[in-house]
Amino acid sequence: MTPSHRQNVGPHPRPSMSTKPMFHRVFAAEPSVVRKTLVDIRARFGAGLDEDTMGRLELVLAEVLNNVAEHAVDVQQGTSIHLCIVRQDAGFACAITDDGVSLPQECLQPRNLPQDGATELPEGGFGWYLIQDLTQALCYYRERHRNFLAFSVPFDGVERAH
Repeated sequence: MTPSHRQNVGPHPRPSMSTKPMFHRVFAAEPSVVRKTLVDIRARFGAGLDEDTMGRLELVLAEVLNNVAEHAVDVQQGTSIHLCIVRQDAGFACAITDDGVSLPQECLQPRNLPQDGATELPEGGFGWYLIQDLTQALCYYRERHRNFLAFSVPFDGVERAH
């Protein structure tokens, strides 16, 4: 029995809900586990998805998850990441939480790439530019000892709001 069949059982059937592919994982904030998770995300969503959208989703998730693994890990207790992705009509809705250290406020400031002709590029900081550029509805907050980050990655051809 499919989910839509189950919801319509009984004397008063409800309107049909569409089911969308989802991905949920709780994992250690370690680079090797992040890589494995990204491979699993491609396996879950890659079929029938254009390469541009899949590439943007992977790039944003790789930047966010690797930032947690590299910068937010609580050395004494370890850090776990909770990741949920839902494929929607216009793109992917993503929610990431972790119990690592707080995200520095400067990460949330709007970013720009260096001006053309710059002779030396600064080290770091491009990840948050990419995250901000490739997502919509990016929001972050910290509650108790947990970071919450949510955003959407639109399908190719869906205009991104900056």
